[in-house]
Amino acid sequence: MVPLMQKNLILLLFLVVALGIVSGCERVGDLPDAKKTETQAKTEAPEEAPAPPDGCSSEFRALFDQAVVELSGEGEGDVVIITDPLCWHCRLAHKLMGEYSGLYGRLRLSFFPRKSFMGSDMAAWILEDAAATDRIRTMVDYAYSDLKQPKTSDLMEARMLVLLQFTQAFPDLLEGTTMEELYVRFQSGHEAHVLESAMLARAAQLPGTPILVAGEHVILGFGPGPWIKALEEKSVCK
Repeated sequence: MVPLMQKNLILLLFLVVALGIVSGCERVGDLPDAKKTETQAKTEAPEEAPAPPDGCSSEFRALFDQAVVELSGEGEGDVVIITDPLCWHCRLAHKLMGEYSGLYGRLRLSFFPRKSFMGSDMAAWILEDAAATDRIRTMVDYAYSDLKQPKTSDLMEARMLVLLQFTQAFPDLLEGTTMEELYVRFQSGHEAHVLESAMLARAAQLPGTPILVAGEHVILGFGPGPWIKALEEKSVCK
């Protein structure tokens, strides 16, 4: 009996020692290597948030310089809005800018026609054709308040329906010409320029419309509070 008990005690001691050795190896093996920890920290560290867009950068200045439709405010400073005449939020933005015209000097519209507002490129062509005329504000106001979204999925038909609305509101557009000839004139004269405006907006990585650029401030999307605040700060690019 005694030898058996001694044998069991010896086996128990061996098991305790063995467990101690294994447990110690696991702990040592789990200790992080200094170089590995540094590498993991760099790899696993959260990415830094992208810097906010700078309205004074060349990409945004190009949008202002390229735009031809300009409205005058009673204040100071250059402002550009990336816009689509049939975009609902762009219309709210246009209304706001009319109410706060004392907060800016020159306001330019850089057109970025969206596929979801079919026919809005025709509206942009028409407005660019009227740029620098004495009725540009009247036509812009019409485009951003009374112009209706054509109910069609055909691009050519949508453009023609937008043109039809403009000719009904401004009959003199048809003096000495026809609807078809007017369509061709607007397209040949302004399509390339509006496409260039859209390309500049994409180059500035702009997601859509409307977007306000006032000095260094770039406000993505419409919100009365942020827009008024950006205008009130009167940031100027040097």
